[in-house]
Amino acid sequence: MPDDSPIFICGALRSGTTMLRLMIDSHPELSNFGEADYLFEYPHTSGRHPNVAAFKHQLARNGLFADAGLSIPDADNVHSFIRALVSQMRIPNKALTVNLHRNFERIPATFPDSKIIHLLRDPRDVARSSIGMGWSGNVYHGVDHWIASERSMEALRNAFPRTEILTIRNEDLVADPEVALTRVCAFIGAPYDPKMLDYHLTSTYAPPDKSLVEQWRTKLSERELGLVEGKVGALLSERGYPPSGAPLVVPGEAEIRRLERQNRWGRLRETVRRYGLWLTVLEIVGRRTGIEPVHEFARRRINDKHKLFLK
Repeated sequence: MPDDSPIFICGALRSGTTMLRLMIDSHPELSNFGEADYLFEYPHTSGRHPNVAAFKHQLARNGLFADAGLSIPDADNVHSFIRALVSQMRIPNKALTVNLHRNFERIPATFPDSKIIHLLRDPRDVARSSIGMGWSGNVYHGVDHWIASERSMEALRNAFPRTEILTIRNEDLVADPEVALTRVCAFIGAPYDPKMLDYHLTSTYAPPDKSLVEQWRTKLSERELGLVEGKVGALLSERGYPPSGAPLVVPGEAEIRRLERQNRWGRLRETVRRYGLWLTVLEIVGRRTGIEPVHEFARRRINDKHKLFLK
């Protein structure tokens, strides 16, 4: 079993981190606490050390943190504060894993001996899936969080080259889950257990479906592929994904403005569809006017409804 440091599952949103979480949590010797990006979202500071008081205040208003059921620990610095939060996540006699989608480069400052499982998915499928989640109105903006996650992983590798990192491709996890999970378990320090593939019996998630791999081949137009691949650039081939052959599209200033408008309206349209016009307007008004009770009420209601769409 690993030391006191948790194993972090790091990957972009829509890369399959939830499926891997469910697989790991089905192992009798392993546990996964779920998404915990709030651990490393402490405020930026111009001083030497992050402000733990500001971090505590920020967490108190974080909906994901509130849903996690964790209590605010008494600690005088950010790193001991984070370690105290993680200690609440542990289940006796089980190795702890935690999912993150960003700020990977901050992990070693708090957990210098941590292990990282880097879950990677084709950015073209991530971009397409982001639209379905209502996070973007087009693939050009839908790939942004994939780029940010991969840049964060690069920053981690460059700043802490001795960190142990295992990269697992989503496509391999779906195509041959037993082989991929055997690698994951060996990296963590536990034997593979077939129960990991029974996660669908106790969740709303279906078993791995090979038909979901490379959906971009049939669901993205040539221009959409060009927009995504043009924006991702060299990261595509560096991560082992061959280009589609579509002509790269690098939009000009007018096209960028059009894509930004399309993105805003697409996100707004999906938000209204999911959460209703009244709740959407309430959240916008609360956020833009700075009326915190209104904004907090709307965000909590939206978060409650959002859980119904997570998949």
